[in-house]
Amino acid sequence: MNSARTRCLDIGAKLLAVTSAVYFFSFVTADPDLWGHIKFGQDLWHAKGLVRADPYSFTAYGQPWINHEWLAELIFFAVYRYLGDAGLLFGKLCIGVFIVAILSKICTFRKQRPLVFALVVVPAILVISPGFMIRPQIFSFLFFSLFLYVLHRYFAQRKNLLFLMPCLMALWVNLHGGFLVGLTILGTVAVWETLAHFVLGKKNNAPKTLWLWFLVTSAATLLNPYGYNLPVFLYETLSVPRRISEWNPVSLTDLSHLPLKLLAVLFLATLLAKPKQREGWEITAIAMTLVASMLHRRHMPFFGITVAPYLVFRLSTIVSEIQVRFPKLILAKVSQNLVAIFFGVLVAYQTYSGVHRYVMANCRIIVDPQTYPVAAVRFLKANKIKGNLLLPFDWGEHAIWHLYPGCMVSIDGRFRTVYPESVIQDHFIADDDRTRWQGLIGKYPSDILLAPQVPFFQTLIQQESPWVYVYSDPIAIIFVRNSNKNMEALKRFRTGRFEYPTSPPSVYFP
Repeated sequence: MNSARTRCLDIGAKLLAVTSAVYFFSFVTADPDLWGHIKFGQDLWHAKGLVRADPYSFTAYGQPWINHEWLAELIFFAVYRYLGDAGLLFGKLCIGVFIVAILSKICTFRKQRPLVFALVVVPAILVISPGFMIRPQIFSFLFFSLFLYVLHRYFAQRKNLLFLMPCLMALWVNLHGGFLVGLTILGTVAVWETLAHFVLGKKNNAPKTLWLWFLVTSAATLLNPYGYNLPVFLYETLSVPRRISEWNPVSLTDLSHLPLKLLAVLFLATLLAKPKQREGWEITAIAMTLVASMLHRRHMPFFGITVAPYLVFRLSTIVSEIQVRFPKLILAKVSQNLVAIFFGVLVAYQTYSGVHRYVMANCRIIVDPQTYPVAAVRFLKANKIKGNLLLPFDWGEHAIWHLYPGCMVSIDGRFRTVYPESVIQDHFIADDDRTRWQGLIGKYPSDILLAPQVPFFQTLIQQESPWVYVYSDPIAIIFVRNSNKNMEALKRFRTGRFEYPTSPPSVYFP
């Protein structure tokens, strides 16, 4: 009977993990770069090859473009072309569920207790979830999980599957720049095992095997259209600060990112215990991803993936030892049944909520008109206003999808893969910095301003300037330069022939 109840709890814990993935990974909103990822994949498909020079902007036109996400974008385009929004949403969800399945499998390699598994894996899913938009980085989370699986098979079960890593890397390097994390983890583990062998006298390892496959995996990173230039470019750009929220450090003085901090505290606490055997390679890998997460929030999912199997094992071991010393702490039959019922309620709620979210969205991707200039872009398109378009960073790829080639943007989410550093820095301006907004519109030869509703542009409406105010809504303001190039458009505006759509914009992608 105890064995049957344990199996029920184990099944309940696994179902809770899967439904937590369904619940927390089921974002249905559009990411700022989604339009670009599909558009770039479409253009790649039609060109039958990489677009190596920028064709979309007027600030970096013709500049070399190192597209380290080209294969992911090709996949996104193919899925969207044949399966639409639903294909992208369910594809992303399947990747998330598969990652959880990998973590669950890794946990079976060592001691685990169902309740501990649930209490660790669910917070880990919460740590992973902020990065789970329809973006190429989800492939990095997937391949990182596979790398971790191979390492656990090698160390926990003495099953050498390291030969899979170069094969995985040959794909990963063309999907997303996060392949550097996988390579760094493998190198870090090889360094640790070498030190353990020669300094600590650990005899049951073979660091030369790890170094062999590290070198072969490193060579596999060259199997991309840019050769050695790709890893060199990514390595160089990592050291340059980014004024983007996901690249900010985690604050230690507030209550933000509590699941991350909880798992970090548990990890550090387990290091104070004295287990019979420590897996040094695993602790080293976790410590590396923890430091990376604290420095840049973008890396938090890697920590969640790495730390979950370790904490399940260590905390399960500690709980078992405590229950041996204090048998009264063993859950009675009634308590186990209550836990199973609680798991069942959570599984049902998360399943319903996750499915309901898709149903309410009609299995479509939602574009929030309070976040993106949906109505303003529709206005530009309806009135065939063309030219160089100055706009904020987050709106660039939305504009490329709807207005290219009639409009060339000043910036978009491709960031340093194509844009000079000066262009990037010029576009990151605080809302109330009137001097820099003035400098931005004066520096670049733009014909149209698609601007956010900030004080500078609101006062520009009343000022004498070369800009003619033609449109505004709660999100955006549009100005057209008073020039010969825009003479025909301005004539239509002044004679009242501009079309101002009155129906609310669609909330569905694109």
